[in-house]
Amino acid sequence: MNPCYAGTTHCMRKCARSKRFLCVILLTTWHSSHYARAQHRCKCMRILHVAFPLFSLVPTHLVIVESPTKAKTIKRFLGKDFSVHASMGHVRDLPSTTLGVDTESEFEAKYLIPKEKQSVVKMLQKELNAADELWIATDEDREGEAIGWHLTEVLKRKNDQAIKRIVFHEITEEAIHAAAAHPRSIDVKLVDAQQARRILDRLVGYTLSPFLWAKVYRGLSAGRVQSVAVRILVDRERDIQAFNPQEYWTITAALENAEHASFSAELKEKEGKKYVPVNEEQAQQVLSDLSGAQYQVACVEEKELKKTPPPPFTTSTLQQEAGRKLGFSVKQTMVVAQQLYEGVSLGKGQGSAGLITYMRTDSVNLSDKALTDAKAVIEQKYGREYILSTPRRYRTKSKGAQEAHEAIRPTEMAQIPESLKDVLDHQQLKLYTLIWNRTVATQMSEAQLKRVGVDITAGSYTFRATGQTVAFDGYLRVYAEGRDESNDADRRNTENEDREALLPTLHDGDLLACNELVPEQHFTKPPPRYTEASLVKKLEEEGIGRPSTYAPTISTIQQRGYIRKEGKQLIPEEIAFTVTDLLTQHFPDIVDLTFTAKMEQELDDIAEGKKERVKFLRAFYGPFSERIKSKGQEVKKEDVLKERVLGKDPNSGLEVLIRTGRFGPYVQLGRAEDRKEKPRSASLPKHLTKDEVTMEQALSLLSFPKELGTRDGEVVTVNLGRYGPYIRWGKVTVTLPKENDPALLSLDQAMELITQAKQNRKKAAEPLRVLGDDPNTKAEISVKEGRYGPYVTDGTTNVSIPKRFDPSTIDLPTAAELLEKKRHAPKRMWKRKK
Repeated sequence: MNPCYAGTTHCMRKCARSKRFLCVILLTTWHSSHYARAQHRCKCMRILHVAFPLFSLVPTHLVIVESPTKAKTIKRFLGKDFSVHASMGHVRDLPSTTLGVDTESEFEAKYLIPKEKQSVVKMLQKELNAADELWIATDEDREGEAIGWHLTEVLKRKNDQAIKRIVFHEITEEAIHAAAAHPRSIDVKLVDAQQARRILDRLVGYTLSPFLWAKVYRGLSAGRVQSVAVRILVDRERDIQAFNPQEYWTITAALENAEHASFSAELKEKEGKKYVPVNEEQAQQVLSDLSGAQYQVACVEEKELKKTPPPPFTTSTLQQEAGRKLGFSVKQTMVVAQQLYEGVSLGKGQGSAGLITYMRTDSVNLSDKALTDAKAVIEQKYGREYILSTPRRYRTKSKGAQEAHEAIRPTEMAQIPESLKDVLDHQQLKLYTLIWNRTVATQMSEAQLKRVGVDITAGSYTFRATGQTVAFDGYLRVYAEGRDESNDADRRNTENEDREALLPTLHDGDLLACNELVPEQHFTKPPPRYTEASLVKKLEEEGIGRPSTYAPTISTIQQRGYIRKEGKQLIPEEIAFTVTDLLTQHFPDIVDLTFTAKMEQELDDIAEGKKERVKFLRAFYGPFSERIKSKGQEVKKEDVLKERVLGKDPNSGLEVLIRTGRFGPYVQLGRAEDRKEKPRSASLPKHLTKDEVTMEQALSLLSFPKELGTRDGEVVTVNLGRYGPYIRWGKVTVTLPKENDPALLSLDQAMELITQAKQNRKKAAEPLRVLGDDPNTKAEISVKEGRYGPYVTDGTTNVSIPKRFDPSTIDLPTAAELLEKKRHAPKRMWKRKK
């Protein structure tokens, strides 16, 4: 419409309520504001008022992001002419039942719209039909670029509809408006890199996994990154198993100076050379040699040290530090970080806002605004002595990192954690505090330490005492970096540093009194098992995968049964050894750290336009597919799952076998072909391996289930299950505590455990506190302890007590408010899968 003259003009306009397009009659008359106004009554009985500029209509824009939370936050910052909707992630993917890649020609992917995404695509298409422009506002990484590209491929646009790509690393009003002012087009190179990675992972997983099913058992999976991660864990476990502890002794002297100030020193040298007693005989010889010896200060060394803070968080370092300090899993860290990035409601009248910058980044760069804001916060909160004269800048070490991106930091440095304690849940607050502290620390003064080292001679031996004082805490006032457990030598050095204390004033030549010599036996310790944090660190150091892939990789190898998690430790299961050995022997490239890292670099080259996607995939898949075919015929299942024959059962005469199954190693009595009925079997306990189990242990395991006796007409049995030993009495099942040996359990002990379990369940059902009657429902409100922690209930509605409240002091009004909020919470839009 171009109403540049007076008269009558028609225009199609959409009613927001009825979603109908209306023909609006515009009586165009000249106004000083140059606007024409009209109205029309829709079928929903709503008056549709329309105001258009006389010379041009205001365009409408459809903005597509990945998640509803992100859409809600961004909508706050855009005008009424912007409609913001979520794609709910990818709208297309490779098929789940076929390879979905044309390996015969150009490695084109055969993408499909999954059933669960068809309604989303339909909704987005409808919104696009009513818009003038399509704006893609997905994340700024390769995955986000690919999501945007898939949307442009799926959605049908009118000829004059433009596509604008906007990116931002934080969801704030300033960042959104800056992005909207500088749109760009879809970056095809980033899309190519993402497709190459997706297709490569499909080629490896979809062809190698069936090989494992045929040669081991179904349900296993292999992957370009996950198989390497499993190998790293298996190699470490074998180092632990092969480790031979070595004995050594420390000799500690309890000393005091002339002023009777006491301190301790440890034996370091004998006759000027490093010396560590390796047995009790040598330790006793030291004590004998030092009997009646004179202790004298040989030299005192003082050093002033300066410590600088670690750089701001990248994805990898955030995952590691959240694991060390907060006990978060890698997956948990990324989920909570995503929530903080996409937007959190700040309370009435404030709406939602993103609290941190984009959490998938390998850059340690901070913007000038962040540096300026951090300086202001530090001066206000900690004082001028903690600020820097010039900002401290960090350089990203990882190759290919994009310095235009930023490290993970708070979007507003003035938003201190204490101000958010009422709007964030406990996990969000913990992670936000960690990010805020680390970011602020990077712009604080160095910590100044004074370290003193004293050498003390006694006969032919030399002792060493160390002490440390903090002259100025600097950034340590806010943040101290966590550490992973290291090898034995590093562990001892760390323990010594942690024990350093303030020493008394000592001078060269001072004579000292020795009150006691304490010999102590030690044994060297094996290398520590990996935790999620240390595994992430190892993968990053080796250049394997990318930080955004670590969370799903670790989750996958747990779900597939390759590893189990005990505390923080990742322990490989027996099947991990079997599969790793199989792949190492027949597909060495797939589990080779150097080869996998090289492939990551080639994917980066595709993103930078240095390498062509099709050539890269063809160079890999040709030799790989040929090897899959040849190994499928060459490798025999019986050679992979080597059984161990322990001997023959003295009672039945049948062979006792140790085998590997889907749920790990197990002992079996006889072979299926030798018997009509199914052979008896039992899983090996976690602490036993196939090579360690003895005939006696195997027969003991095969003796289960054991009947202990009868009580009240019901048989009491003890058995070994997949998750450990348990007692069954009729319909009652009780897990056997670790301290009880199932082989030695008596009937009376079993009944005592059953009774105790019943009492515990009854106790759990009883309220911890009764608060009173609910003012809304008049039902009694009580505090109870549940499976997932304390909660309040009125008998019908249950609500977990937030961490900010103490279950022992929470009052009736607070509990009633929590319950009322739960009652009016929107119902789930989906049903839980059964």
